[in-house]
Amino acid sequence: MSEELSDSELIAAFKGGDAEALGLLMERHKAAVYGYLLRLTGRTDAADDLFQEVFLKLIKNPSAYGEREKLKAWLFTVARNAAMDHFRRESSRGEVPLEGRGEQPGPADFMASAEPGPAEAFYGKARGARIEAALAALSEDQREVFYLRHYSGLSFREIAEMLAVPIGTVLARMSRAAAHLRKKLEKDLQ
Repeated sequence: MSEELSDSELIAAFKGGDAEALGLLMERHKAAVYGYLLRLTGRTDAADDLFQEVFLKLIKNPSAYGEREKLKAWLFTVARNAAMDHFRRESSRGEVPLEGRGEQPGPADFMASAEPGPAEAFYGKARGARIEAALAALSEDQREVFYLRHYSGLSFREIAEMLAVPIGTVLARMSRAAAHLRKKLEKDLQ
């Protein structure tokens, strides 16, 4: 099967019984969707589970994806909803995540990692930590728009539709996030 087929053509092929089409769709969107889930949850185990949940929804009900919308935007909407459900389940069970969220550190925040992450490898440990701290200091709304824009490649209009807010709100959140990051990282960029 050719990778030149559009998402809609691959969905149609999958609906027709072509399992390879689903594999191509997963491969095409894995990096963006998985990266977004990893950023939201901060945990590879949770991101793995949620990524599978997103594609299981497509497998179980391929008609849930309305062909009027872009598959990528639909996948990110499903991913966001799955992550929110995950956080609700986690909080109702009283689980303490290994990684901290916001200003509350978790146990993993105090453990040294044997393997540097992508930011540390590229920017060095100190710069990577400053970038992560600057991102963590954004409001939840600003951080979500920032991640969706930079890690998913969704347009501002698609993000607005996904979050069910006016496009002006999305643009304002992104503008505030960029200004905040610029101010926080000003020293590092010189």
